[in-house]
Amino acid sequence: MTLITKYLVSDLLRKIFIITFGFTVLFSFFSFIAELENLNTYEINLEKIFYSQILNAPSIIYDIVPIATLVGSLWCFASLAANSEFVVFFGSGFSTRHFVKVVFTGGIPIVILTIFLSEIIMPHFINKLNKINSGGVLNQTIELQTGYWIRDVLDYEKIENDTNERIINIGRIDFDRKLSSVLIYEFDKQNKLIRKITAKTGLFQKNNMADDGVFFYSWSLAEPTVLDMSEPTSITEKQFDNVILSTNISESTFNALTIKPEKMSARELRSYAAYLEDSNQDANSYEILFWKRVVYPLLIWIMLLIATPAAFIQTRGGNIGIKIFVGVLFGIFFHLLNGLVSHLGVINTWPPSMIAFFPPISALIIGLLLLVQSQRFALLK
Repeated sequence: MTLITKYLVSDLLRKIFIITFGFTVLFSFFSFIAELENLNTYEINLEKIFYSQILNAPSIIYDIVPIATLVGSLWCFASLAANSEFVVFFGSGFSTRHFVKVVFTGGIPIVILTIFLSEIIMPHFINKLNKINSGGVLNQTIELQTGYWIRDVLDYEKIENDTNERIINIGRIDFDRKLSSVLIYEFDKQNKLIRKITAKTGLFQKNNMADDGVFFYSWSLAEPTVLDMSEPTSITEKQFDNVILSTNISESTFNALTIKPEKMSARELRSYAAYLEDSNQDANSYEILFWKRVVYPLLIWIMLLIATPAAFIQTRGGNIGIKIFVGVLFGIFFHLLNGLVSHLGVINTWPPSMIAFFPPISALIIGLLLLVQSQRFALLK
């Protein structure tokens, strides 16, 4: 790595880091102010609010990295151009093609960071955030007006009392897997309702089969009431101290119920989408988010490409602020375009991969056009 390459990469990464840090502090401050409304309610105190902001920071960083990369790189390139440093670089044999390669090399650490955040750090921190939220409401809710609805299609070996599948409604889920207001409808192979089970409390638990060490999961219901309609001529109601029902729901699928889809990793999104498809439910929104996770790291290089032409505009009049402002506007436009395409795609049932790739490809075309326009012949050297 040459001295010029080291200088460019270090300056680029430093300015992107400064912008990312500034945006993170700004959005965390806004979130902190919003959470102050819940102070001294729901067992929430300042310590919990501060801790929740720390745990939420990786999610904020992940969301703002593309626009921070665009603004930071514009700042870097515009500053170097204003000081005529690029004139010196290119005068010493530093070609335009080499400069583009250096810029893309500088994006590698940021790409690795986004993957690391989305697949490891963010899910882990969101899990911790959910645990401290179990005593109150911070940014998220663990209770829905209609509860959580789950379709549990049983494997052949798990079929109990002719039950082929269950439709389960859970009023509230605590993050230690405790359940409240549980309602279960059981159906046979002919889709006939054969049982209705209600329980005030329950538990989604992990069990270990002693003979082969294989884990399986089950619903443990405390003092349930079972309304049996399996007999065509009679309906019976029974009360039990405890009932354990085996389930085909995995731990990752259950955990997905209490996590916003936007906060899930690509692996979790793929797993939950597969569960929805297996149970004949609409998985389109989760498939879209999965493909967005896949294409997201590529946005870093696309934003760097869009900022690259700023290096070739020689200005001494202090137009750096204007370039950064234009970069922010483009970032906002791209965010709006991304959301618009997602909504249109869901409405028109477009392929999830096309919905995810269309905005980045559009931005890539814009970046290439800007680069070619600013350096028509230098790229061929």
